[in-house]
Amino acid sequence: MAAAGPVATAQQQPKDTGAAAATFDTAPWREQEAKLPPYPKDERLIRFDTGPTGELRFFIDRDSLSVGEDLVRFTLVAKSDGATNVSYEGIRCSMRERKVYAYGRPDGTWREARDPQWLRIGPPVTDLHRFVLWSDYFCPKRAPIRSANEGLDALKLGRHPEAADSALPDYPIAR
Repeated sequence: MAAAGPVATAQQQPKDTGAAAATFDTAPWREQEAKLPPYPKDERLIRFDTGPTGELRFFIDRDSLSVGEDLVRFTLVAKSDGATNVSYEGIRCSMRERKVYAYGRPDGTWREARDPQWLRIGPPVTDLHRFVLWSDYFCPKRAPIRSANEGLDALKLGRHPEAADSALPDYPIAR
């Protein structure tokens, strides 16, 4: 049975130029180049709560915190008795992803990560400190904080005021 009238092909379809079309940006997200901050000093560190994590204590270097389009970058310091790990990282809020740009050396210099990639932030049982930074401090409602000062305020308060009770209800975080 033949069609009742002419059928438009995809090439013949009129292009939508209305408000609905303007809502969607088809350009791929492009990350701005990361510039390594000065190495962190103890007096610039702000501790953040990750709940019961054993011996590890986590800090953000307040001078390294920066905010870009859907991206928050920071220096992360993890300390335990006798050991300190330092890394310069980023969190992509809408995608719940993280990237390590560089690792700190004991002599106070940076070693850039080889082939840094965006990786999914795991559930709290495997990636608790990054999950907490994403859900409770830097990406409330899956959107990045608007400024470094907003992130610093959230760290000082112990949580961003707009953070949900749990970003993933299946993964409650004991506090």
